[in-house]
Amino acid sequence: MSVDIAVENENLKNKLNAYEEIIKKHEIDSLTELYSRQKFFSEIRRTLDADSDKRFIFMRFDIDHFQLINSFFGLEEGDKLLQYLAFKMRQFSLILPSCILGRIEGDIFGLCCQLNVSLNILQAMMQQNIQSFVGGYRADYELRIIIGIYPIEDNSMAVESIYSKAVLASKKCKESATGGYFAFYDESMSETIVKNQRITNQMNVALKENQFEVVLQPKCHLQTGKLIGAEALVRWKHPENGYLPPSEFIPVFEKNGFISKLDEYVWDKACAYIRSWIDSGLDLVPVSVNVSRYDLCNQSLPSKFAQMLDKYGIPAKYLHLEITESAYMEDARVIIKEVQRLKDIGLHIEMDDFGTAYSSLNMLNEMPIDTLKLDMSFIRNYEKSPGKDVILSFVVKLANALNLGCIAEGIETKEQAAYLFSLGCSTGQGYYFSKPISKQDFDIFAVQSAAVISA
Repeated sequence: MSVDIAVENENLKNKLNAYEEIIKKHEIDSLTELYSRQKFFSEIRRTLDADSDKRFIFMRFDIDHFQLINSFFGLEEGDKLLQYLAFKMRQFSLILPSCILGRIEGDIFGLCCQLNVSLNILQAMMQQNIQSFVGGYRADYELRIIIGIYPIEDNSMAVESIYSKAVLASKKCKESATGGYFAFYDESMSETIVKNQRITNQMNVALKENQFEVVLQPKCHLQTGKLIGAEALVRWKHPENGYLPPSEFIPVFEKNGFISKLDEYVWDKACAYIRSWIDSGLDLVPVSVNVSRYDLCNQSLPSKFAQMLDKYGIPAKYLHLEITESAYMEDARVIIKEVQRLKDIGLHIEMDDFGTAYSSLNMLNEMPIDTLKLDMSFIRNYEKSPGKDVILSFVVKLANALNLGCIAEGIETKEQAAYLFSLGCSTGQGYYFSKPISKQDFDIFAVQSAAVISA
């Protein structure tokens, strides 16, 4: 009988050990030996509840472009990097009180600790210690660790909500033009998310109800002021909030993919405007429309334009396509091929915002474009900087040497228009000539322009 009890006890002991191993696997990340996500979050919850009168801070760590490490050096090297980051986080935690560490998923790690110093001092500590995270791993790879920081304001807040705010801070850091390593959360980030979601929720209804208005900005001869063309631009006339500036909704649409639907809407309106001028017997001028890099990924884009031109019965030469210089930098060879397909059906191609992406001048000669459109920063800054003056002159001469048209945007004064004309640029747009205006006002502008020239 005692033998049976001993066997039963041994079996029970083995089951308990097995359960402990299962629990341990769920609680401890096997690669880094930090807490797993579930255990990490539960420990944060326990600590915040136990010390409700103390302030804490949450930090989210991730490795910028971690997937490239796996691609360049292999999965084994990627695992070593994750272990290295976990080691560095343990070192960093030694200078912080009541520190909890965890691997949340993939290359994403978290740290929660007491905040017993001011945010200014914490920021100085981060500046001082950040190099220990990014330096010394590999001499042949520039490592960038992104840290999103949220000083917890309410210890009763759900840990998932705390983490979400650190995620927003991380996004701000990644999108920063300065290329920093860390960023603190602020309320404007949540406000931006809510505003962007509101825009997303309303965009399809806005398109269906024709809330988007396509306006036209005249392009004029720099010396005579004669109307030469127009650019079609979109404005959102919200039924409750009035006109929304494009800077509020265009970036949102570019991120969620709606920009392609909106672009097609603008193209159709532009073609309808040209058709109306034909029907009215007015002098025709070409209208340029914007084509985003997202549109260029659509293999059926040339046929879309061909069908639109056929629908309205307008010659292709009256529809110009503006494609930003930065779009060519995404995957130059592929984009060049797609743009050539558009050019092959007779469409006129303008490279918009030239001078902002620093494209190769050698490649410029290979790009299937007809016109360079100078970025407005050239126009606004040439008077302030001799360097800009030289660059502006060079770009205009370059366009002429390549037999390309040249359009300057952002012209605000008579002196700017005269100077650009002296350099060899003959066409421009900007508030000096006209702001973007409705189709009705543009028709009046066109008539007045023709009357001035004839006089």
